[in-house]
Amino acid sequence: MASLYLVRHGQASFGSANYDSLSTLGQMQCRLLGDWWRQRNWKAVPLVSGPMQRHLQSLRSFQDGFQSDVVAGEPVVLPQLAEFDHENVLRVYRPEFTDMAGIAHYLVSTGNPRKAFQQIFTEAVERWHDGRFDADYNESWPVFRRRVQEGFALLRAEGSDKMVFTSGGVISVIIQQLLGINDARSFAINAVIANSSVSRVLYKDDEISLSTFNTTAHLDVHNAPELISYR
Repeated sequence: MASLYLVRHGQASFGSANYDSLSTLGQMQCRLLGDWWRQRNWKAVPLVSGPMQRHLQSLRSFQDGFQSDVVAGEPVVLPQLAEFDHENVLRVYRPEFTDMAGIAHYLVSTGNPRKAFQQIFTEAVERWHDGRFDADYNESWPVFRRRVQEGFALLRAEGSDKMVFTSGGVISVIIQQLLGINDARSFAINAVIANSSVSRVLYKDDEISLSTFNTTAHLDVHNAPELISYR
């Protein structure tokens, strides 16, 4: 059976004006993944990326860690693997959040920015999932889910191994399809997917299964909890 290795991007720049860029920690997480892959003599596989800046930066950092010309060069970029527009989802729920700087300013004022963000984000996504307000969004939940499923089908079309760099929302939709879980459970899965973690999907023809989920062995081996992040 062939394998799809679904990698969530490294830590992005949470709280900055441009979230869509890896932090220093995010770059390190993905370099460590590449180093882990190389040290275990795992074979190089074709690389696929979503179109976001953080996806491509994660892929490049993985290449730096892997240190091989085999994974050099331009990856295949699939627009279907773009993350949903979380800024639009937040703005529809809280119109006063006109940009990420405004969100950051509000969060700092709460005293616990990460907890406050998670609460607001959960409520905003619940509204997005609701189904009664689809016309309010640039991309409704059903449209996003269908787009990701189309991308997942494209990934399986050639029947070969691939390493795929994308986002937590995309990975959670794929897992939702594989496990047949509801929207709420899909979002709960999204919340626990660690930066640079790997989930492995096995497939052959119409037979598809989830082999591993959210593995962070390349980080755990360093016994440094600060390497684990979720944004």
